[in-house]
Amino acid sequence: MAHPSNHFQSSVGRKVVMALSGLGLVLYVIFHMLGNLQVFEGSHALNGYATMLRDMPILLWIARIGLLSLAALHIVLAIQLTLRNRRARPVAYAVREYRQASFASRTMAVSGLVLLLFILFHLLHLTAGVIDPSSADRLDTEGHRDVYGKIVHAFQNPFIVACYLTGQLGLGLHLNHAVTSSLQTLGLERAAFNRLIKAAGPTVALLVVLGNVAIILAIFLGIVRG
Repeated sequence: MAHPSNHFQSSVGRKVVMALSGLGLVLYVIFHMLGNLQVFEGSHALNGYATMLRDMPILLWIARIGLLSLAALHIVLAIQLTLRNRRARPVAYAVREYRQASFASRTMAVSGLVLLLFILFHLLHLTAGVIDPSSADRLDTEGHRDVYGKIVHAFQNPFIVACYLTGQLGLGLHLNHAVTSSLQTLGLERAAFNRLIKAAGPTVALLVVLGNVAIILAIFLGIVRG
């Protein structure tokens, strides 16, 4: 019987782990988007939600460390598999034809890089307050950290809006192919569910991006105000 570590070292094993880590990150992205949609309910709802999370510091840090670990694992495996595929075929195709590959699948490396840069920007901006420290320590009328005010302040800046919209483009392209590909890698593709599996990626990508873009544009256009 093959040792589990040997299976992980294989390309198939690494693809399975990459698919699982990717789906875990997708679930977080969906949860994160749904939580942020509370901006449409006003400052009390969003700041109360943020306060609830901060009142559970142990769970919050476990989630943060877990997410960072999943993201690091996903990125490392993606790089390793890409390099392994290139070593397996050192000579490039003379003529490359894309018959079934979608634009999203052909640009996974590019969208992944855009997404990584966006995540770093997002963490430095809204989480760490490095990019715009002016509203980092703002409190609302109830004495809670004013996450609502920070978001409204951020998306009134055209440069910040442009950066976040670019990030959403990378996120959408990546999710479009990644969700379906991950489900197929895990062997969930069956004749009866083939259409559902293929539609999963575009559907998740569309819903997540629309939700995030709605928040950004609603604030920028003055529909949601501080």
